[in-house]
Amino acid sequence: MVGTAEDEAGDLLAAFDAVVRAEKGLVAQLSARAGIHDTGMRALALVDDTGYSTATELAGYLGLTSGAVTNMVDRLTDAGLVERRPNPSDRRGSLIMLSPAGEDVIAGARKRYATVLREVSASTGVDLTSVFNDVATGLLQQAASDVAETTS
Repeated sequence: MVGTAEDEAGDLLAAFDAVVRAEKGLVAQLSARAGIHDTGMRALALVDDTGYSTATELAGYLGLTSGAVTNMVDRLTDAGLVERRPNPSDRRGSLIMLSPAGEDVIAGARKRYATVLREVSASTGVDLTSVFNDVATGLLQQAASDVAETTS
């Protein structure tokens, strides 16, 4: 029996939701192991991706207030995972950079993800890099179209 387009869409959404839930579960586990909140782990990943970040950038990325980011960065600093350095472009602000311990946390997390993704890619024969890039592009386009609709 051939499924309908609605059935296929439901199956796709269910599979995507399962991936999102599993990823959140892994982030929770990795965060707990590092002794930080899930949001702190996301902050560490952003800082790793960009090399450094400002509190304003973290607030925008994480959807937090400046006060919440300050508290989070304080906790990450106290845990030895990030360091604050003077911002040469803004003497009132600081740059947030990973410490060696923070680099180790992110490297360990990324190694776990890479292992799973390589195994799935090899077992399915699917180029997950291309698939994930296409999904990310589609999601970004949806977000941009939503913004365009609300500002029109």
